[in-house]
Amino acid sequence: MFLETMKWPEVDKLDRDDVIAACCISALEQHSLHLPLGTDYVIGSGILRRLEELMPNRLLCLPTVWLGCSSHHLSFAGTMSASTKTMHRVIRDVASSIIGHGFGKILFLNSHGGNRAALACSIQELGHEFPDAGIVGATYWEVVNKELSEIRDTELGGMGHACELETSIMLALAGELVDMSKAEQDGIPAISGFSRAEMLADATVNIYKPFTEISHHGGYGDPRSASAQKGERFLGVIVTGLEALCGDLLAGRM
Repeated sequence: MFLETMKWPEVDKLDRDDVIAACCISALEQHSLHLPLGTDYVIGSGILRRLEELMPNRLLCLPTVWLGCSSHHLSFAGTMSASTKTMHRVIRDVASSIIGHGFGKILFLNSHGGNRAALACSIQELGHEFPDAGIVGATYWEVVNKELSEIRDTELGGMGHACELETSIMLALAGELVDMSKAEQDGIPAISGFSRAEMLADATVNIYKPFTEISHHGGYGDPRSASAQKGERFLGVIVTGLEALCGDLLAGRM
């Protein structure tokens, strides 16, 4: 079920106790030389569409939020960015609106690393404001970190931005937007062992660096081993993990 295609009486007939309202928060930002600026939007929206196929009567998909916290990418042409305060207000207003219509189970699916801090803060404050609602924030690769690691071919440092993971998923979802002839390894490794080595590595400390300081042309990791087949495998474990998460949310185990 997709909210933008429905009439309001159709929405009003839904069983509020048996439906999760799901909203993807993404970004519009540079993704190196070979991927489009809308990569996070395409990936997040595609994941939600596939999740909806598995639970068509229990997932109400809201339109994807295309603007994200991308200040660290603003040196690259075309990147758009919202402040964390703006993101927090958008997330809060989306939740408030859907809760006002009686839906008490909400999943915010995040497809952009820069949104994680704003999402975490929003979930904490929403939980306090709406204590009777079940509101979950999930960054797709963190839900199935272990499973994704079992599929990857690159070593530690190969996944970060416009990398093996994102490039493979884009090849599976929208291969016509990918230019593999320009896919190059990129990323300047951190000197400190306390820095996060890549997107699937365990977090250590929080630090801010613009992408011009950690990459040569906007990427981080190695996309050269990406393939559509691998993208389908990545998508499979992501959607399976999210389906299990939704099952716990519907059953009141969250």
